[in-house]
Amino acid sequence: MTRPQLLRLGLFQMAAGGLSVLFLGVLNRVMRVELGLDLLVVGLLVGGGHYLGALVAIPFGHFSDVHRIGGYRRTLYILLGVTLTGLILALSPWVARWLAPAATPLNVAAVFLFFLLEGVATFVAGTAYLALIADRTDRAERGPATGLVWTLMMVGIIVTGVGAALFMRIYAFERMVTLFTGGFAVALLLAVVALWRQEPRSRAELHRRHESLRAALTLLARSQHSRHFAVFLMVGMFSYFMHDVILEPFGGEVFGLPPAETTLFNTYMGVGMVAGMVLGGMLLIPRMGKRRVAGLGCWIMVAAFGSLAASGFSQSESMLVAIITLLGLGAGFFTVGSVSLMMDMTSSQHTGLFVGAWTLVQALAKGPASLLSGGLQGAFLAAGALPGQAYGAVFALEAAGLLMAILLLHRVGVRRFQYEIGSFWELATENLD
Repeated sequence: MTRPQLLRLGLFQMAAGGLSVLFLGVLNRVMRVELGLDLLVVGLLVGGGHYLGALVAIPFGHFSDVHRIGGYRRTLYILLGVTLTGLILALSPWVARWLAPAATPLNVAAVFLFFLLEGVATFVAGTAYLALIADRTDRAERGPATGLVWTLMMVGIIVTGVGAALFMRIYAFERMVTLFTGGFAVALLLAVVALWRQEPRSRAELHRRHESLRAALTLLARSQHSRHFAVFLMVGMFSYFMHDVILEPFGGEVFGLPPAETTLFNTYMGVGMVAGMVLGGMLLIPRMGKRRVAGLGCWIMVAAFGSLAASGFSQSESMLVAIITLLGLGAGFFTVGSVSLMMDMTSSQHTGLFVGAWTLVQALAKGPASLLSGGLQGAFLAAGALPGQAYGAVFALEAAGLLMAILLLHRVGVRRFQYEIGSFWELATENLD
């Protein structure tokens, strides 16, 4: 894949980053602050519905492996997914306003199904998109490709965040409708430009058209290296994302920083992540390999979380900005290394199946991580810890989790995985088809 093609393909990820800001950021805040919905209800509707949609990743990934639409394995699935996601986003201000004055259990259940559909559409599009990148690149190209594409996602997040903040400086329902409708239109346009003539059209019969989902799942479950990689992703992602809901409260409660300063934590983290993705994808992966870059990211995050824990226990904020930037750098290396490795942990006939599995694992890690970190911080406080000690203990647990992820990463081998999959497949299909 040429660099211009890859840059154009990355526009989809830029659109996805922008949609995530509107949906998980702006809508989340408006439902809680301006519309007065209970925070637990908002979290259940927006976050719960979104992440539960990841359950479709494995069956859909397998379906796209063996069923074309109009001669395409991935492209039209991506477009269908992003169109449905955008439509739900455009309708969500009206749905939120309808729910706010009458948040009965029945109405909440109906809105949950509405947002669950957003999650399903998002993960359908995302799974097919990652499978398309894996289909269109070889092992040597995937590191730089991942670095570039994920950097564009961060650009989408930053640009949308700044633009939405300026546009919504004063809340008005009409402004929110305009913002979300415009976001849908821009995302759809970027998706069409990104995908135009990226995937070759073919009417040829797909290999193993008769294979069942049961056979494919058996293949996935029987692979020892698939299990090792899944556990590594789960532990690494879970340990990293535990910081998500406590980092800004940590700055405010322990150091007395105002909201304007703690909000900048996201900027420091973003700068570090972009640097990590660009350096990791373009420079380090071709020289060190994907597994080593993912491991380097884990080690840097261990150091960063250890430093945050020390800051909490000592109540010293002198190095806080540098530590958060370092955390972002480690997260950038970890992301680009593990996602590139994820694309290698597939087989040519089952790209969508394996990408779907790794996507589901990441969603299962991200969802509960935030809930547990807040619960642990509260438990440490209840046990008599000071606020800085309670936050520091959670950060120390995150560092310990990432050390465990490093140990698990040593058990992951792409070549051994490929050999294992090749050996298992014929036996699995003979027994189950």
